[in-house]
Amino acid sequence: MNNSKNMNHKGKGFSDPKSKKILQLEKQVSLGLWVQVLGQIIELKGLSELFHLEDNPNTIGEQQILTGVWIRTIGQILEAVSVSRQLGETDWYKLLQEQQIAITGDFLVSIGSAYEVIGGIHVLEAESAKITQIIP
Repeated sequence: MNNSKNMNHKGKGFSDPKSKKILQLEKQVSLGLWVQVLGQIIELKGLSELFHLEDNPNTIGEQQILTGVWIRTIGQILEAVSVSRQLGETDWYKLLQEQQIAITGDFLVSIGSAYEVIGGIHVLEAESAKITQIIP
C-alpha cells in the first residue's frame, strides 16, 4: 500500500537518498526566496520613506519606481508562499496550482522591474535636463 504522506511530488519515497537531497535543495530555494522577500520589504520601506521626504515627490519617474517596487514585492511574496507550499506536496492538482501561482509571482516581479526601469529613465532624463551645458 502506498502511503502518500511519505511520497514526494515525483512519486519516489522520501527515504530514497536522491529524493532526500532534492527535498533539501527545494527547502534551500524556498529559504532563498524568503530572504529575497525580506530584502524587498526593506527596500520598499526605505524607498517609501524617501519618497515622502522628497521636496517634490510627485515626479512621475519617482512614482513609477515606487510602484514598480510595490509590484515586485507582491510578486516576490506570491512566489515565496507558493514555493513553500509546494514542499512535500503530493497532490498533483495542488502542486500545479501552486506552480501557476509561482509563475504569476515571477511575472509580477518582471513587470515591476520593467516599470521601475521606466521610472528610472524618467528620473535620469529629468536630472539630465537640470544640468546646464556650457558651450565653449
